[in-house]
Amino acid sequence: MVFANPTYLWALLGLLVPLAIHLWSKKEAKTIKIGSVQLLDESNSRQSSSIQLNEWLLLLLRMLILALIVLLMACPQWRTKGNQQQVTYLVEPSLANEPTLATILDSLQEDASVRLFANGFPEWDLDTDYRAEQETPNYWQLAQRLDSLRSDSLVVFTKALAKGIKSKRPNTQKNIQWVVTEGEEILDRPLIALKNTEAVQLVSISSNSMRTRINKEMIKDGYQLTRAGDSLQLGEGANTIVPLHKMDTLLINLQVDEGFEREEKYLEASFRALSAYLGQPIKVMKDSSSESTDLQVWLSEKSLTTSEGKWLILKPDVMAKQLIEPGPTKNIFHLTSRLNPKNTVEQRFTEQLLGILGVNKEVESLAKNMDRRQMEEASLKPNYVAPKRKRERATLVDISLWVFGLVAGLMLAERLISKYRKQ
Repeated sequence: MVFANPTYLWALLGLLVPLAIHLWSKKEAKTIKIGSVQLLDESNSRQSSSIQLNEWLLLLLRMLILALIVLLMACPQWRTKGNQQQVTYLVEPSLANEPTLATILDSLQEDASVRLFANGFPEWDLDTDYRAEQETPNYWQLAQRLDSLRSDSLVVFTKALAKGIKSKRPNTQKNIQWVVTEGEEILDRPLIALKNTEAVQLVSISSNSMRTRINKEMIKDGYQLTRAGDSLQLGEGANTIVPLHKMDTLLINLQVDEGFEREEKYLEASFRALSAYLGQPIKVMKDSSSESTDLQVWLSEKSLTTSEGKWLILKPDVMAKQLIEPGPTKNIFHLTSRLNPKNTVEQRFTEQLLGILGVNKEVESLAKNMDRRQMEEASLKPNYVAPKRKRERATLVDISLWVFGLVAGLMLAERLISKYRKQ
């Protein structure tokens, strides 16, 4: 048995906790004076022994349940012998009904194994329409689970979208050949409309296999509001509906002590540049008591007494890589150096300010779903790990479901014994 996440096995040290609680809860026997022992029955002695036996059995069951839960967290896998002859073909669901790919799959041998590159790796059915399954899979997560297949060699047909590459490059003991289908389709569509006090700004996306670009333009006509007033209808037939987001004035409050006037000027200039770039009004205040500010800036050598809201706090750090870095808690950011003409330009201070304001969250979320950029085949190969035995490659079968069933059975037994003990 091997584990996908062996680090969690350190949690087995927690088994000492219920054992310590059990031993600590043992109370000293109390002396009770009685007149005669003739009325005491031998069954009382047998009942006492039964209770002690049940206590130790309950302790054992509870420790075993905790141990199995830790094993579940570590993702147990059973090592079996792989099949070095058979090749398994895996197809991303969004490609399963492509005519070109269907022709290739039909030309394979009748006994060839074709599965979907999705959770569980189900068998591919020629008569099933998979075009509705457009969700991009997590390629790295599925690549790590490919060791559960019995075939030694695998061929994966995939779109290889960049947004599906997440987390650390996995390790695998399989020979995996990635076949990336070239996406020639160019996606060009509007994302969202941003409205301020003067005009409406239309944000659109243009994406293909090589790059994704966000375009912004001010529009004065060619659209109409929906009845609810939360969307725009574009085009001659008004058949394109785009969500409308109102751009309210951003309120920035500067709390500046004497000696930090230079930083104050740089901040005001940066917010003016952001206002022109976003087409959104930004109002910079000083020492305001308003609670509805979008960002509070603390330029002082004194410690901050309150942290409600979003704060940018001056905290010099010579080891910091950026001028603005996240703080210890959410909505707290640190200005890691005093501002000067060199670091504000070279480290793109204005862009970092834009990042903490969070004004493009809606645009970023929509653009991520429509990103069509693809990875190259060379960048898709997981880290190959040679098996310990050269003659046969290991196939890892996930046994988490069996362990979960055993945990459920033990928990039921623990409840029954606990109820019997109370009786």
